[in-house]
Parts: sequence; structure tokens; C-alpha cells
Amino acid sequence: MSRISSLRYVFAVLLVATLFLGSCTKEKSVGTEQTTEPAADVVASATDYTQVVASAVPIEVRPLRDRVIGSGTVQGQQEVSIKARTSGEIRDVYGNLGSPLQKGDVLIVLDDTIANLNLSQLENQYKNAQGELAVNEQLYAKGAISLSQLNQSRSSADGLAAQLENARNARSNTKITTPISGSIAELTKLVPGDLISAGAQVARIVDLEHLRVTLAVGQNQLFLIKEGARAEIVIETPVERITAQGTVSAVSASSDSRTGSWTVYVDFENPRPEMLKAGITAQVTIYQDDAPRYQLVPNQAMVYRNAKTYVFLAEGGSASLVEVRIVDQYGDYTAIESMDAKLNLAGKRVLVSGLSRLVDGSSISTQ
Repeated sequence: MSRISSLRYVFAVLLVATLFLGSCTKEKSVGTEQTTEPAADVVASATDYTQVVASAVPIEVRPLRDRVIGSGTVQGQQEVSIKARTSGEIRDVYGNLGSPLQKGDVLIVLDDTIANLNLSQLENQYKNAQGELAVNEQLYAKGAISLSQLNQSRSSADGLAAQLENARNARSNTKITTPISGSIAELTKLVPGDLISAGAQVARIVDLEHLRVTLAVGQNQLFLIKEGARAEIVIETPVERITAQGTVSAVSASSDSRTGSWTVYVDFENPRPEMLKAGITAQVTIYQDDAPRYQLVPNQAMVYRNAKTYVFLAEGGSASLVEVRIVDQYGDYTAIESMDAKLNLAGKRVLVSGLSRLVDGSSISTQ
């Protein structure tokens, strides 16, 4: 073999050996990395994931059920349907729809010709009966007539007196007037010359100065409402929001047999008589000023475990599990008391999120 061939052979052997050693070194390195890599559970246990981010809110001390909210239709405290009390022909018609009236104002005048004739005739008859009675009393005093004749004369005079009073009322009824002050809410279309019969409705008058909202409330609300309680009335209009202060004037003694609800009247003075009319809808809030005060927490703060009731208090950086008793629950809040009589919850902060991951003493970060 020549010298050059020998060198080539040696070089080739060295190259193969180098490649073989490199491959072995790489495999050994890879094997070392796989055996030294920590398992996932080891990483998890070595990392602090115990701190829970949770929201906390202060425990409030205030009434739980201090108001009742409802809506109803606004009506006048006084409303009256005016009807004709006698039949007759219409002579004059006064007032228009919406017109304001004072008590005693005339709406319609009927022809009173016959009423005046009847009244005049009865007045004369009664005057004659009174004169006859006076003569008979003198005759009875002298013994000229019997007591029976005197009594008959008295009965006749009394009968005519009653007829005379009816005749006066009949003439008075030819003028149809309003018994209250208010505005014309409804007006029957009548014109002079029309005939009207007794009992026919002429108009409906509503007092718009003094208004009333009628509410229908359920049993739970009923126990929160007292006669005389203050109320706030809110009426939304397209241009503004109108508010007024009112009072509960009456609470029905029994529920409605059809609906099962109780009727409540809330009276108030009309703050805008030129705008607010009967028939509009109003929102009413009735307040219970003497409602008891409780320690209140949001419903989502309640924790139920092992047939017991708890809340988590945020104390420093940890959660403290406190057993409580539910006093009452209404809407979004729960009234609670600590089972430890020495622990006052007022002013403390209660956790309302992340509760399922907490235990007593858990590390927390509050928002």
C-alpha cells in the first residue's frame, strides 16, 4: 500500500470513529435530560397557587324590608257622576269638556214652567190648609169640633207640606249643578231642546287638586304597609319626571275575592294641576320608617356546607369562615346573625366570589 493510500485509510477510520462518538454523546445527553426533567405534579406542588382572588363588600346595617314599590292609576280623591234628577226639556247647557268648575256651578238648565206652576198651586193649597187648621184649633178649644176633626185638619196640612217640599225640590232639580269643585272629565252631548229623563248621566266631575293612586298589593307587602305611612309618587312624562309626596290614606280590611290582593289608597296633592290628569300611571314607593335594622350581606355571600350556613370574612390576607344564622331574606340581600354572640359582624367585609375554592384560613387577595 502506498503512503498516500495509508493516510486516506487512517483519515477515514478517524472520521468514522468521530461520528460514532458524537452520536453516542448526543444520545447520552438526551437520555440525561429526560430523566432529570421534574414531573408535572412536582412543579405544581412546588408553586404557590393557594392564594385566591376574591371580591369583598362591607356588611351593611340597615332595614331589609323598608319599602313597598308598586304602580297604579291616578284618580281624583273625589269623583262624581252627575245625573238628572227630574225629566224635562233642556233650555241651556254650560261648560265644556275639561272646564274647571266650582261647587254649585250650573251645567244644565231644564224648562221649569210646569215645576213653577206645581209649586205655586201647592203653596196656595198649603196656605189655605194652614188657615183652616188655625180656625179648627180655635173651634176645638171652644168644643165646637171633635179631636178627630182637628187631627184630620192637621194631617191634611202636613200632607200638603210634604208635597210642597217635593215641588220645591223638583223646581230646584231643573238646574243641574256640580256637588264638588273639579274639572269635567266626561260630558254627555246635549243641546237646548233635547229631552232628558230622570237618572240620565250628564257629566263626570273629577277633583284634580287632590289626587289618589290605588294599588293592589299581595300578602307579603301588606304587612309592610301602615295607614299614615309616607309615600313617594313618581310620574314619568315625555318631557319631565314629576314627583310628589303622599300618604297612605286607607288599606282594605279584606282581599279582593277575584284577585286575592288588598287595595291601598295613596293620597297626594297635585304638584302640576295643569299637566297631571286622572287616568295616568304612577310609580309609588311606600316607606316603613320603623322597620327593624339587620346586618345585611348579598345573597351570593352565603355558603352552605355540612347542613350549616356560613360566610367568609376578609381578615387581612386570609378568609375566615364564620357560622351564621339567617334572620330574613328579601330581594338580593340576606339578614344574618353570627352564631357566636360575642362576634359583631357590623363593619366587617364579607367575600362574595371565589367561595367554592375557599376553606377557613385560605390566603386571599381581595378586590
